[in-house]
Amino acid sequence: MRASFSLILILLLVIAEPARAVSKLDPQTVVDLALSKGLRARQAELTAQRSYLGLAQALGVFDFNVTIATGYEYDEAQSISQNSNPLTKSMLTTVLLEKRFSTGTTLSLDYTDWQRNSTLSSFAASSGQQPDATLNAVQLGLRQALLRNSFGYADRLAVEAARSTVDAAMETREESLEGILLETMTLFWTAYIAEQQLQQNLSARDKYDQLVKNVRRRAGFNLSSPGELPRLEAEYAATLERVKTSSANYLNAIRTLRTALLLEGDDELQLVIPAEIPPVPQLSKRKVEELRGYRVARTTLENANRTLDSYGNRARPQLDLIARAKSTGVDSDSGRALAEMGASTYPTYYVGVEFKTPLGSESARGVLAEAEVQKQIAEADLMLQRNTLHDELENQERTVAANYSKARLAQETVTLRERVVREMESAYRVGRQPLVELIRSYNELFAAQLSRAQAVGQYHIALNALAAARDELVTNVRR
Repeated sequence: MRASFSLILILLLVIAEPARAVSKLDPQTVVDLALSKGLRARQAELTAQRSYLGLAQALGVFDFNVTIATGYEYDEAQSISQNSNPLTKSMLTTVLLEKRFSTGTTLSLDYTDWQRNSTLSSFAASSGQQPDATLNAVQLGLRQALLRNSFGYADRLAVEAARSTVDAAMETREESLEGILLETMTLFWTAYIAEQQLQQNLSARDKYDQLVKNVRRRAGFNLSSPGELPRLEAEYAATLERVKTSSANYLNAIRTLRTALLLEGDDELQLVIPAEIPPVPQLSKRKVEELRGYRVARTTLENANRTLDSYGNRARPQLDLIARAKSTGVDSDSGRALAEMGASTYPTYYVGVEFKTPLGSESARGVLAEAEVQKQIAEADLMLQRNTLHDELENQERTVAANYSKARLAQETVTLRERVVREMESAYRVGRQPLVELIRSYNELFAAQLSRAQAVGQYHIALNALAAARDELVTNVRR
């Protein structure tokens, strides 16, 4: 009765224990999670967005600028002039609008409102000067660069370089994402290999456990050979050690994969892989010039040339054409002064040139030398990228073909090893094979199964690496 009650209690506890959730994880899900949730993918995205700062700064020279200044002055200063007033109160307000264009032209509009109230000296009063006076002036100015930054050449080069830098940053982001996906997929297949190793060690433990029990029964009837049981028990103990080691490796691999994909919770991960080994893809020839790494290096060289041209242009002497048109109005009444200014009754016009140059600029020579060095570095990097990418494409194609053959051979080897085990077990049961041969066949089977798992994982990693080398890994994912 007590035994029945205990059995019922155990069954109730088992039923009451909540089942552990199982989450299936296949390669496509890993890719999606790595791109959508992975912190490193987020870092790559944010790093690429930083390139827009350079473009904003290059376009910033064309910003529309407004300067407003206003102030009040109380003046009782002494003067050696007999015409100075003992007290002057002034209110000065200026508004400056300025805009620079990509043609190297700078337009400005300057407005001045100067209101003055004076305690007149005897001389000023006798000459008819009014104690209150208002000056209104508006001036339209133009400055055209003719030599340095001639007609906006350097400014346009800076904008082109900044736009190219943004494009290169987007390409670099794709390269970073491919690297992240490769690493994440490697973690997935590493976890798969660890899982297979654990399962095979558990299977080996069960086989040896059952075999130990059978040999012990035979030893009880004096039917076993000398040393047979200790040999088997030693193999069983070694199998238990391998189970512990592979269990730790599997848990570590799963934890690393969870961390990379930001998978929270303690649900069990079930790794799902294709049942069949996919054949080697038949791919068209990929030109090195079409690859992102080459395009980024080429853009870097183009920008180095632009920077060198820009610095060379800015190192020239400054020669600017200057033109100004000004209208003023002065009256004791502020309204009449403003109307007088607007009527352009008293205009002022000016046209001239301004020349400015340093006499031997070490700074300019240093900047040009640095730009020349950067250009030569970019040229060398472009050639290096061409050779590296060409070799990488060929190496990855050969690696995929070799790993495919290895995986197929490993699969066939497992089939043959399984057949050997079945035949050895039948022969051992009827006493036609010694135990040592059966143990050897078991170990060879377990080693072949592990090699198969490793070969399958390495083949899939090689496929991903080939897609990344062809710039097709991220592209295929995002279509």
